[in-house]
Amino acid sequence: MQKLFTFACASVLLALSANRVSAQATQTNTNSTVKIKASEAKENVGKEAVVAGTVAEVNKAPNLVRLNLDKSYPNQPFTAVIFSRNTNAFGDLEMLKGKKVEISGKISEFRGRPQIILTSTNQLKRIEAAEEKK
Repeated sequence: MQKLFTFACASVLLALSANRVSAQATQTNTNSTVKIKASEAKENVGKEAVVAGTVAEVNKAPNLVRLNLDKSYPNQPFTAVIFSRNTNAFGDLEMLKGKKVEISGKISEFRGRPQIILTSTNQLKRIEAAEEKK
């Protein structure tokens, strides 16, 4: 009888441990950042993502800079926005025109268009093409 009780307790502990590991794995998967193309950003509004594309246009306004990916305004599928209080940290953004980049952060929407607001330089990564490395 005691062996049966010990076996039952061990089984319950094993099952609880397995459930905890499964729950942690599920949590990790739901919190993972997706990597998408600029054209897929609209379907991912509200999610943390890394958006990849080519800077088609660097649009400077008095209060912000917009990096339009893949196409120029008004046809851009995605925009990275840098407000004036942060633009100095990013250096010469004009140098990014025609370059492949990855923008990370939470995708929001402004006037029906997907965007990520950049507040830190680590949200913007230039991707070097194999030809440029040579």
